Amino acid sequence: MDFIRYYSRRRLLGEHVPYPVEAYPEGNQRHLSAESGLYCRIYIEGLFGIRPAGLNAFDCTPRLPEGWNNMALRRIHAFGQTFDLEVARTAAGKLLITVKKDGGPSTKYTVRDGSTQAVKL
Repeated sequence: MDFIRYYSRRRLLGEHVPYPVEAYPEGNQRHLSAESGLYCRIYIEGLFGIRPAGLNAFDCTPRLPEGWNNMALRRIHAFGQTFDLEVARTAAGKLLITVKKDGGPSTKYTVRDGSTQAVKL
C-alpha cells in the first residue's frame, strides 16, 4: 500500500495526472495514456475486486487494506445503473459490502476477507 500512496500523491499533487487524457498528453508522451487508464484499475479491480458477470451483474472480491476500516466508490455508472459500493470491516472481522442504487434500495452482503460475492443489480 505504501507504493500506491506514494504514486497517488505524486500523480495527484505532482506534475502528472492519474486519469485518462488526450492521445498525446504531457508533451507528447503517449505512453502515459495507457498508464493513466491502468491507474483506475488498481481501485476498481484490485481493491474492490469488481469483475463483470453479465449485463446487470458483477462479482465483488473486496480487499480492504490492513489499517482501513472502510472504503467506497461513489456514483459508479456501470451495468445500466448508477450506484455506490461501500465496503466496511465488521466487529466480527468480516467485510460488509453495501450496494446503494441511485434512488433505489440498498443491498448488503457479509463476506470473509478475500471471498467473492455475486451482485445482481
